[in-house]
Amino acid sequence: HRVIMAARSHVQDPNDRRLRPIYDYLDNGNNKMAIQQADKLLKKHKDLHCAKVLKAIGLQRTGKQEEAFTLAQEVAALEPTDDNSLQALTILYREMHRPELVTKLYEAAVRKVPNSEEYHSHLFMAYARVGEYKKMQQAGMALYKIVPKNPYYFWSVMSLVMQSISAQDEKLSKTMFLPLAQRMVEKMVKEDKIEAEAEVQLYLMILERLGKDLEGLEVIRGKLGEKLTSELQSREMKCMVLYKKLIKWPECNALSRKLLLNNPDDWQFYLSYFDSLFHLIDAAWTPPTEAEHSLEGPVTCLVQEAINFVEERILHEEPKGSRRLRGPYLAKLELIRRLRARGTNDEYRLGIPEELMFQYFERFGDKPCCYSDLRIFVDLLSPERHTQVRPGDWQSLHSLRCATVR
Repeated sequence: HRVIMAARSHVQDPNDRRLRPIYDYLDNGNNKMAIQQADKLLKKHKDLHCAKVLKAIGLQRTGKQEEAFTLAQEVAALEPTDDNSLQALTILYREMHRPELVTKLYEAAVRKVPNSEEYHSHLFMAYARVGEYKKMQQAGMALYKIVPKNPYYFWSVMSLVMQSISAQDEKLSKTMFLPLAQRMVEKMVKEDKIEAEAEVQLYLMILERLGKDLEGLEVIRGKLGEKLTSELQSREMKCMVLYKKLIKWPECNALSRKLLLNNPDDWQFYLSYFDSLFHLIDAAWTPPTEAEHSLEGPVTCLVQEAINFVEERILHEEPKGSRRLRGPYLAKLELIRRLRARGTNDEYRLGIPEELMFQYFERFGDKPCCYSDLRIFVDLLSPERHTQVRPGDWQSLHSLRCATVR
């Protein structure tokens, strides 16, 4: 019943005092008293349309749906423009599960009060509830013409995107709806009117759906990308996704490296770092002699450089004691696995897997995640190596872990 209380906040006319008892009864669930109070009021004020709608809400809630609907339609036929009646009818139609009737209600209201920002806004939202995307687009632009605020303009743009998503003809989606949405956004870009992060996100969504990844990357790396701040490293993550799609392995590698310097515990960056490293090795990529390695800075293109990088991250963690991060230690095992899968002889430079796993257990055995961390690297142990692991050591460490947990 809080929706009734919300509607009351819109009541601004002198009838507020007369209607208040009905609202109170409805808020408190006393629907019969609300009906009686409405009847009393209507005897004295026959033209008080809101009282009739509030009575209809009471009837609806007491199971008299047909009577409630008849009363509501009597008021709706008069095409009311007062907030009280419109809000009350909206609540009633919502409870009747008839959202399409709300659209008709506000269509009539904007015809009578064409410059009302509030009524145009309600009309847009009413269309959204019933999925009328084309009408949403038109309502958004009509609203923007009355009140030129960015959100209203981008409501219209989003409506075009929704039309493209719901279109059964994919060709129509990519040749009409999305290009029009792109042009609308780029108009705002040229006029330097982009204000919010959501507007940039919408632009990137449009470019992604059009398959314009290079343009999307330029947007992210450009001035508009500076607005991508709601999520930690949102800009960098979007760049990473596009570098991979565009097969820009130098940039992918350099960005992964840069992000790992700031956050050496983020596993997804290690995977991107190693993926890009081996793509570069397979392509026999070499850095340019004079220019920057990549748009994102230095690139790792040799196995030894990657080994050194991982070792440096570990050295950085060692002094932290119990606050050490797990990522660099697991990255060492991951690199061994990848080198072994490639059949190279470089893995020995990183150490013996079972020793590294044992050391990992010594450092992180008190953490519940230790087992799941190491489980994915069990394939690095050959059957004969299993017998070389000292059972007493594992048992003592397990006992120590249990004692720590207790």
